[in-house]
Amino acid sequence: MNKRRLAIYNRRSRQPVRPVFGLLTMVTLLTIIGGMFALYERVRVPGAAAPRATLPASLLGGPPTAQPLVLPTALPPDTRPTIFIPTAGVRTNVIEVYLDGISWDVSRLGYNAGHLQGTAPITGRGNLVLAGHVEMADGRPGVFAGINSLGLGDPLILSRGTLEKRYLVSAVKTVQPDDLSVLYPTDTDRITLITCGDYNFLQDVYQERIVVIADRTA
Repeated sequence: MNKRRLAIYNRRSRQPVRPVFGLLTMVTLLTIIGGMFALYERVRVPGAAAPRATLPASLLGGPPTAQPLVLPTALPPDTRPTIFIPTAGVRTNVIEVYLDGISWDVSRLGYNAGHLQGTAPITGRGNLVLAGHVEMADGRPGVFAGINSLGLGDPLILSRGTLEKRYLVSAVKTVQPDDLSVLYPTDTDRITLITCGDYNFLQDVYQERIVVIADRTA
């Protein structure tokens, strides 16, 4: 990842230039995390293959057969999942962010929150990870620019159609770029939010990631 790091948007310390680097850094980070997450899954689940990766034919017992990638059809507007975080001023759609090889494709993320493929499903149980931009290419704040304002006990509401899942923030922290533990599966039902933090203008790097963990209450 060339040691680029995720950082949270900070209106007091952010330099007003280089807005494109924030977006590029987010893409670079998710590329690296995607690769490392795929490797983690290979170790965690014996025999599981990362997308588009194949083992030698001698290990598979025969030549590998390519399987087409089937994506779900677009959901009607009233069934699209949304995330509401009142304290951070966030109310936005949640879109699927798919693995493309060993990285997540965030090229169409925009102002949406992105559900990272491979983490817990929206209707399931476990660690559901949502990524969001801290800054857009034109310099405007991204959808997760304010999640550093969240405090313990602040509510999050994830909705999809008639389904509504409520969470309370249990941790707000910063982690190093190579700390992938925040992506790991959990036995409990939770949402993990990730965005960029601590942009170093002179070095043109994000030096940390901002992580918000919220546990389900209803």
